[in-house]
Amino acid sequence: MAEETIREDAVSATVQRRILLEPEPMPPLQPADPDMRVLIGIPMERTISQHAFFGFAEILCQGWPLARLEYTRNDIARCKFAEFLLTSTFTHLLMLDSDHVHPPDIVPRLARWFLAYPDEVQICGGLNFRRGEPYDPCAFIDPGDGSYRRMAEWGTGAIEVDALGTGSIMIAREVFEALPHETGQPWFGYDYSIEGWPGTDMWFSSRCRKAGISLWCDTTTISPHIGDRFIDLTSYRGWLREQGVPS
Repeated sequence: MAEETIREDAVSATVQRRILLEPEPMPPLQPADPDMRVLIGIPMERTISQHAFFGFAEILCQGWPLARLEYTRNDIARCKFAEFLLTSTFTHLLMLDSDHVHPPDIVPRLARWFLAYPDEVQICGGLNFRRGEPYDPCAFIDPGDGSYRRMAEWGTGAIEVDALGTGSIMIAREVFEALPHETGQPWFGYDYSIEGWPGTDMWFSSRCRKAGISLWCDTTTISPHIGDRFIDLTSYRGWLREQGVPS
């Protein structure tokens, strides 16, 4: 397994991260595959734009099953999707946010890491970018002081991170089975005691980290964030150039 060096913004130290090589070719995963049955959940927290709608249409018309859930708060929706997974025969939950345009092949793209590295990967999400400036990655590294810093550089493959955004994230059912789910310990939540009110992604990542469950970010799979324009890697690199930061 190769080692990749990641430089962190606002951190002088260099952090070593595991990176998994991209499996080839793409596995011929189908909705009716008996070994990996993927359920899609879409948290409905806002009106879906036409760009997102047609993106979801391309994915769902392939036959991938969808968990139907009416509008509700983001953390509650994610917990309900997990509960539904555990009362079904599905093996994996893929949550796709409604304010992104997801690749039509996002299901097999993320699933391939689970199939190629079954002993390593229980959680894998795409490399997505913040909707507002500086448009940086929603993937974080702990430089060693217990804090989180957004990735500044990465290799090609799936890189191990300490916290991962949930814009597009696939989770094996074993993860939810391993994490206690009770009053005060939901799988997804908000911590209003911390300045900035970290989102459900940081809450979930923290719980996984404490349980020793690795989080992987597929740097080859990007779902553009919908804002006044599509926000992706080009947006982030462009902002860095405007600020005179080498990229």
